[in-house]
Order: sequence, then C-alpha cells, then structure tokens
Amino acid sequence: MGGTIKNFCRDCNSPSRYHIQTWLAELANLLLPPLSLPRKFEAFFDTLLEKIFTFLKITELKDNFSPSDIPLRTTCFIREAKKRGVKFQAMLGPFGYTNYFRAEIGGKIFRFEGLPIADFASEYGAQFVDCKKRTKQHLKKGGFPITEGKDFWFWQKRKAIEFGANILGFPLVVKPRRGSISRHVTTDIRDIEKLKYAIHKAIIYSPVFIIEKFIPDCFPYRATVVDFDFVACVKQVPANVIGDGRSTIQELIRKKNNDRQRGKPNQKEFTLYKIVIDEVTKSLLIQKGYNFDTVPPKGEIIWLQKDPFLKLGGDLIEVTPRVHPDNIQLFKDIAKFFDIRLVGIDFLTQDISRSWKGQLSAVLELNNLPSIEMHHFPSFGPPQNVARAVVDLFFKHYL
Repeated sequence: MGGTIKNFCRDCNSPSRYHIQTWLAELANLLLPPLSLPRKFEAFFDTLLEKIFTFLKITELKDNFSPSDIPLRTTCFIREAKKRGVKFQAMLGPFGYTNYFRAEIGGKIFRFEGLPIADFASEYGAQFVDCKKRTKQHLKKGGFPITEGKDFWFWQKRKAIEFGANILGFPLVVKPRRGSISRHVTTDIRDIEKLKYAIHKAIIYSPVFIIEKFIPDCFPYRATVVDFDFVACVKQVPANVIGDGRSTIQELIRKKNNDRQRGKPNQKEFTLYKIVIDEVTKSLLIQKGYNFDTVPPKGEIIWLQKDPFLKLGGDLIEVTPRVHPDNIQLFKDIAKFFDIRLVGIDFLTQDISRSWKGQLSAVLELNNLPSIEMHHFPSFGPPQNVARAVVDLFFKHYL
C-alpha cells in the first residue's frame, strides 16, 4: 500500500539527485553569510542573471505552465494575484521548471523565488532564518521558548552521539541544519542505534545536522504571519483513520487514500499525501491487538504513524479561530523580532487554545518561504486564504 518511486527520496519528497543541490546550497550558505541587498540592486542582479541565462539558452520564460509544474504554494499565490490583474511567467530550465518567476502589472516587472517575500525590507534578510542554529540563537536572545540542542558537522558523528545520548539524554530529534516540512527529520529517538540511523539520514540531505531534545505529548502547529499580522494556523497530526463501525482498517485506509485531495509524494499540486503503510503502522496496530482486517468501533481514531509528517499521510487540522491571544502575540512578536515580512512558524505545544506561558511549548523553527498551501487545503476545517494576504504584501512592498 505504501509503494516506492524509483530514484525518489521519501524523506524529502524529491528526486534523489536533489541531495547534491541541498549539500552545495548548505556549503555556500556556511561560507557566504546571508546578504540582504537594497531593492534596486536586487532587481538589477535578478534582471542581469535572467538575461544572461536566456541569452545562453539555458533557460526560457514560459506563460503556459500548469499547477503540476510548480510548487503548490506558488500556485495559490498566482491564482489570487491574477484576480488583481497580475500576469506571470515561470522559468523553464534544462531539468524542468525552476522556482523562479516573473510578475508583471501596469508595465512594471518583478522577479521572485517561490513567493514574493519582500526580503529587501528586512534588516537581517529573510534568509537569516534558513539556518536553524542561527535562528535558535536569535530566538534565545529574544527570550522565546526553544528546545535544547546543538549542531554538528558530518564528520562529528561520534561526538554528536556522545552529546545526544549522555548530555541531552533520550528521547531526541535529529534534523538537517537547513530545510523545512520535516525533510530528513527523525523524532522520538530512544536508543543509540536509532540515533546513528537518524544522523545518517540527516547527513544525506546536509553536511551539518542538529540534535535536539524531543518534547513528548505535544502537537506541532504551523502558524503563518504576513507583514507582522497573524493570518492562520494548522495543527499537524500523524496519519490515521476513524472507525465507522462497519469498515475494516484496510478499507478505511483505501477510502482515505482515494480522496482527490491526496496525491503521491512526487506530485507538486498536492498538500496532503496518501497514507504510507510500513513497519511502524504494523507495530502500532499490534500494540492495540488489531490488524488490517479489524473493524474498529465508530469514532475510534486508529493511529497509523507516530510522526505527524505530511509525506507519511499526516493530516492538517484548521485551528485558526481557536488560537489563544497570547500565542497570536507570540507569533507576531517573533516576526517583528526577526524583522521578517513573511514567515511560517513551527510551534510545539499541548493545546493551541491555551496560553503558551502555562504549558510546555517551544518554537521549533522558522521558514522564510512558508508552505502557505497547508492553510488552503486542510484535512479538516475551513480553508484560510493566506495567499490573499501575500498578494496584499506584494502590492504594498513591490509596487
């Protein structure tokens, strides 16, 4: 039922060759500090590079691209911006469509990568938050709740294992120094062998990885802040099915996987993916005394994965109206402290409807190119039009 795709990495929902690119990008960012250019210089260099690549016929701009060609977050933004008269072209390279786009309105041309993040308006530069280590240090400086952790180079595996097992103590989390949406992340690590495997998995994606303390009995939430205003929040939960009193677990999985909103990991036009069935699934069922032919009672939630990752078939629950005012203020304060106009905040807590001050909570990481589609296509609850807020950001800072 899970299935595999040849030369496709299930840990980052990308072709395996993408790992070379992530390694090189990480090395470049370690050697070259993030630089926020004034808007005029940024526009000049973007235009120059575009002309050079086009002249050399390395790339070309196309206006007949489809949603399956580009990331879904960009599709959400483009659909909303077109309502206000903006025209778009996508850059096609030798290996397919890139993440670079050109927008035109009123005779003015603007270029952006993924989403228009107004990087030029930030004191630090939006790329500042790409580095998880630097982000955590800045969060700590601002007095925001964080988890304990430390980063290591790929050749420091023995030192990392010693730190994780004997200093932090299990359970642990291991993740690449850069990246988002749970790429090559391993959670709830409880022994040395799993720690070694988690480090190996993280190193495939990045030359530097982070070991952190795992916080149990909490759920991860993604809050998105646009131009310092809180816009939306979703709760991420592990893959599951809910009993109806008639269907077997296998039938419930098949029904959920047939949902048109769920695609395969290599399909860019989806936010939700089909449930992955693996050894973790079988172990969870055995713990309950169940198997795939069991008919669970109506209303019972059957957990099929431990991690709330979308790539494993996890769900997104819309919780925007339930977010406690203290938590909303926390998200806005973080955006202002980092001076970042568009940010996705991964936040761990027990109950988002209660203040973070009175419960176990931690800011996990920030994303300067957030997956806004998570709010547009939740598993449960009404969609939140975050793209509209991003279009407002575009008109305010670019025009």
